Formats: sequence, structure tokens, C-alpha cells
Amino acid sequence: MARGLSFLMAYTWSKSIDTSSSGFSSENISLQNPYDPNSSKSVSGFDIPHLFSTAVVYTLPFGHGKQWLSSGAASRIFGNWQMNGIVTLRNGETFTPQMNADIANIGAVNNANRARPNVVGDWRLGNPRPEAWFNKAAFAAPAQFTFGNAGRNILRSDSLENFDLSLFREDKISERMKLQFRAEFFNSFNHPTFGIPQAAFTNVQFGQVTGTASTARQIQMGLKLVF
Repeated sequence: MARGLSFLMAYTWSKSIDTSSSGFSSENISLQNPYDPNSSKSVSGFDIPHLFSTAVVYTLPFGHGKQWLSSGAASRIFGNWQMNGIVTLRNGETFTPQMNADIANIGAVNNANRARPNVVGDWRLGNPRPEAWFNKAAFAAPAQFTFGNAGRNILRSDSLENFDLSLFREDKISERMKLQFRAEFFNSFNHPTFGIPQAAFTNVQFGQVTGTASTARQIQMGLKLVF
């Protein structure tokens, strides 16, 4: 844009609804009752309502030809530096509570057709945490030979907040050669994004998060010759 600053920014506000067309890729779960497809109508497994991302590049105003420290030893030390950042913010992923048992007698022996439990209360918690991401007491096993009334994709995992930062310096060696130093910090603030909780009602860890969907902070440095 101006004075060494440029950026790209994007925001998506969306909603995707289907009856399990995203089943075998994103969700790994299909129609609970194939004779009543609309009973599984809900947001898609890839539905992300809000997604914001921005990338910023800023050439620091120091060094030869810049606003400050344009000459002398300070110009050589503090000149030619560039700061960069990428920020990504989005909602978590949807997921479905599953019975992990063939109560409805439909041959539910794998993830593709597991039935769902009944909803008997409010599954929302004011302060979700890895030990209890939702209120598991809000779910109960349905009666034998019946389908549960829990909706598909009614639950959502942790939101993503990621900040990647980097610092570059590029020195001109000759007309055709440049030497670039890079220091890069991925997930700079070491902010964890918790993964999808255990969704199988019969599992002892039902409602608990056992992993993360993001990696821990990573720092790397490099030296690159550009010619």
C-alpha cells in the first residue's frame, strides 16, 4: 500500500446444509435412517460459519533510503528488515454424537452407519474444557429397536486462532545476488486448538478431548542465497 506496508485480507461468512452428502469424507458418518433422509438434514461436516484470514508485510523504516537511521553503522545494522504475519481465525468443526452400538438393529458395525443417542437435556457448557467439552449427561441411549433423536452435527469443536510471524533481512551482495536471513515463528503464541472430543456415547471418554488440531509453537531460522 504505502510506506512499506501491504496486506491481504479475507472474510467468509457461510452456511452449508445437506442430508449427509459430505458423509464419507468429512464426517465419516452417513444417514442414520436411509428411509428418512430428512431426519439427518443438518449443517455439513465441512461447515465453517466464520473464517477470517489476513497476511501483513511491513518493511521497517530503517536504513539507507528510509525515514530513520539512513546512514552510518546504524543503517547497516538496523536496515533491510521486514516483518511478516499471517493470522487465521475460524469456527471449530462440527461432529455428531454416536451410539457405537446397534440398538436400532440396522447392522451398525462401523462409522458409516452408527445410530445416534437421545437428547435428554442441554449439552452446552458455559466453559468447555478438555475434560468435559459438552454435558454428556444430556445424552441417553434410545429404547431398543429405535433411532435416537439427537441431530446430526449438533456439536462443534474448538475454534482455531493461529498467528504465524516472521522476520526477514535481505542484503544485496551484487547486482544479481542477494543474501536473505529468515526467522519464522509458527503458532507464535503457542495457543492450542483442541481437537474433536470423543463422540461415541458408550466410550468411557465420551465428551473428553484427547488431542489437539494444531501443532505446538515451532521456530525455524534459515539463510538463503537469491540469484
